[in-house]
Amino acid sequence: MAFSDKELMTTDYMIQCSRRHCNNLPPGIVTGFEWKDYCPKSFRLIQELENIDNDDYMMLVCSDETIKQVTSIMRPGNMFLFSNDSRFAIKTLRKSELKVLLEMLPSYYSHIKRFRSTILNKLYGAHVVKPAGGTKVYFVVVANIFKSDLLMHRCYDLKGSLQGRKVEKMRYREKTLHKESDLDFLFYLEPLVRQRLLKQIKYDCAFLEAAGIMNYSLMLGLHVKGSHQADCVNSKCSNNGMRIFNVALHQSDVASQRSSDSSYKGDV
Repeated sequence: MAFSDKELMTTDYMIQCSRRHCNNLPPGIVTGFEWKDYCPKSFRLIQELENIDNDDYMMLVCSDETIKQVTSIMRPGNMFLFSNDSRFAIKTLRKSELKVLLEMLPSYYSHIKRFRSTILNKLYGAHVVKPAGGTKVYFVVVANIFKSDLLMHRCYDLKGSLQGRKVEKMRYREKTLHKESDLDFLFYLEPLVRQRLLKQIKYDCAFLEAAGIMNYSLMLGLHVKGSHQADCVNSKCSNNGMRIFNVALHQSDVASQRSSDSSYKGDV
């Protein structure tokens, strides 16, 4: 079923919950707050593409623990939170950032529906919560791309340039998100996998360019096969001293719905 941009950007949904509606709850429970869903129809369609039950999603995202953690963050954008099952990552935003996201939502939905192998992260919802007596907190819910049965020894947030990248590193759960200056190795992919991956990255970057988005990253999770350490001692070295990895990224990883930047698995 096709929807127009106007239909996708339907009226937002707001609820209010006050203490007089809740009795006999343990101390510390957040019972007085305002909650707003942005563009619920659009995000419901995206959830359906990814086989996510909306009721389960709301139970996880609207939990008391999540609301308390979200409203306790002092500075937007400097921390990731996670749902109890680790499927979803929650990131606070500035209101101006949320506005940009919502403006590109119809074209974003069309893009991920057309390109099922996209490595753009999946956006599952945008919300604002305002606890009683507090300030509004805007946040977006995305797929946790590092959720895997494999241990991610190192995680990277790459922008392709060292310009302005010597700032404080962000934490992603117990992991530090490393940057270009920490990337002292090269990857070798099978030719067909490399071709398909670069082709999809080209499509995704073209979408971001058309949407006027210039500040984005490639999130990379590295699992070192047969090692429990973040550093790889058995890798080869090139002439310039950089370590070289053969990457076991299979064709199915690129073609599947779950394909993401975190699908890379180091096979050392």
